[in-house]
Amino acid sequence: MGRAMSETNVGELIRSMSAQRVEAMRAGYEADLQTAWEKGKEAGKAEGISEGEFRGRKQGVISVALNLLRTGTDPAAVAKAAELPEPIIRKLAQDNGIELA
Repeated sequence: MGRAMSETNVGELIRSMSAQRVEAMRAGYEADLQTAWEKGKEAGKAEGISEGEFRGRKQGVISVALNLLRTGTDPAAVAKAAELPEPIIRKLAQDNGIELA
């Protein structure tokens, strides 16, 4: 009878230790997932800001290039100022109804 009690206690101890180990692993995985999610969120936010800044700069350059073309500035000079190939500047002019000399 004492032996059966001892085996029962050992079994309970093993189950208890196993449950604690599983809980510790689960908590560790949960912490790892939370950290990964936060890092991913920050990376996505930074990428979004970067993309927005790029698009804004691009739109600004196009706007200034169109304004220069409308004032009659030579397309080659506009291309140089905008740091864009001249064919792109000529296409912008065409797409926006600006006649070039």
